[in-house]
Amino acid sequence: MVATANRRRGRVLGAAVSVIACASLVSGCAQVISGVPTTLGGYSTTSVAGLPAADGPSGPKEGAPQAPLPVEGTDNGEMDKLARNAVADVDAYWAEAFPQAFDGKKFEPVKRLISYDSGAPGGQLCKQNTAGMVNAFYCPSEDLVAWDRGTLLPELNNSFGPLAVVTVLAHEMGHAVQHRAGTVAQNDPVIVLEQQADCFTGAYFRHVAEGSSQYFQVSTGSGLNEVMGVLNFIRDSPGTSDFTGSNAHGTAFDRVSAFQFGFSDGPQRCAEMTNEEVTKRTTLFQNWKPTQQETELPIDDKSLKAVQESLHSVFRDTGAEPPRVIAEPRTCSGRQPTSPASFCTETNTISLNVPELREIATPPSKASQSAGYGDFAAYAQIASRYALSVQKAAGYSVDDEAAGLRTACMVGAWSGLLVEDPIGQRNPVGRLRIVPEDIDEGVSALLGEESLIAANANGDQVPVGFARVEAFRVGVQEGLAPCTTKYDS
Repeated sequence: MVATANRRRGRVLGAAVSVIACASLVSGCAQVISGVPTTLGGYSTTSVAGLPAADGPSGPKEGAPQAPLPVEGTDNGEMDKLARNAVADVDAYWAEAFPQAFDGKKFEPVKRLISYDSGAPGGQLCKQNTAGMVNAFYCPSEDLVAWDRGTLLPELNNSFGPLAVVTVLAHEMGHAVQHRAGTVAQNDPVIVLEQQADCFTGAYFRHVAEGSSQYFQVSTGSGLNEVMGVLNFIRDSPGTSDFTGSNAHGTAFDRVSAFQFGFSDGPQRCAEMTNEEVTKRTTLFQNWKPTQQETELPIDDKSLKAVQESLHSVFRDTGAEPPRVIAEPRTCSGRQPTSPASFCTETNTISLNVPELREIATPPSKASQSAGYGDFAAYAQIASRYALSVQKAAGYSVDDEAAGLRTACMVGAWSGLLVEDPIGQRNPVGRLRIVPEDIDEGVSALLGEESLIAANANGDQVPVGFARVEAFRVGVQEGLAPCTTKYDS
């Protein structure tokens, strides 16, 4: 994140923004927010794509059988049992969903399932040596799915839980689906295949969330948060890959967006992810160079002023009186303060706890053991309170869950208007700039449980992570206008 308009610099840590909305973002920003809330296309804060929002058990179902699928090279250990059940369950889903989605075609299971240990002496598999290959993959030429039971699966299971293993294998099976359905062209960039596979993964998890899985269960609350957290963790960083790279999967924002499309709209939406569609909305810009990246924007007076000016520029056309920002905690009559930023409706002021903002702005690393996310995630907390001020001026409630969704959407819209891509297809607002990976910090924070990005004036965060990320995504991709038409009271 950088506060200089005439030098293309940025920083790396979290990221995302969609090219789809250059025109719509600007036009959305230029529209004055009506003081009368509408009911057009309202989104529920108590459901996830039509399913009840709830926490509950997530993972393997108690008493689930062991799938009889043959697996080559297996040691019959716990990781292979989990992987075998995952593939069997994905097979069962596609046996039903594939004919409905693809003109009555029958789904054929992959020919071979192979388990290997990347820490053992390697053998040849799909023209690669498995020694040191910490991976899971689909090989179209041999129609096989393989996984590393020695390192990859145990690390996923230990870090995120058993559904992380299911997520990765559902993704690999997604490649088998696109191969059978013919949903990609021969010359499509790899990222198109990967985005489709993430989308197919979302469609499968809808089946699990509906209770239709024989082997697994996932709650629409914390369970889906964990699944999306896996995609958030396994992401590309600008400067290490590009849109046309042979290993491009997309930023966290890209991957979670694709997953949500599949979960909400099903396999047919995934098939619409053509090269043209992905190119328009991907945040992994082509030809983004490492020299276009920089260190974190510090939390200091100069940076705070730059963020305020950016917010003024983006929200100027709403007609709302800009709130006053105070770089210290202040009390507000009749309202408990929120931290690290607090909006006082009576005085139209935002007061800050700068030390706490700095903690959020410190990116996680082995050296620092920080619980923070990076600079963008910290400044997004301030943007969220600014968004509440705009809502208050327009006559909206700032105390209910709808206010939290509007806030996440408006922070997303602000984010999208700060991006300048290296091929000049966007027309960003103001002087502040962010680059791909900044907004991934926002996704990470939204999947956490203490962020203000999707919280109302009382600090009450929208309880469902799926809804929080979705509202943020709508703002990034569609601009400011939908924030007050989709997320009404």
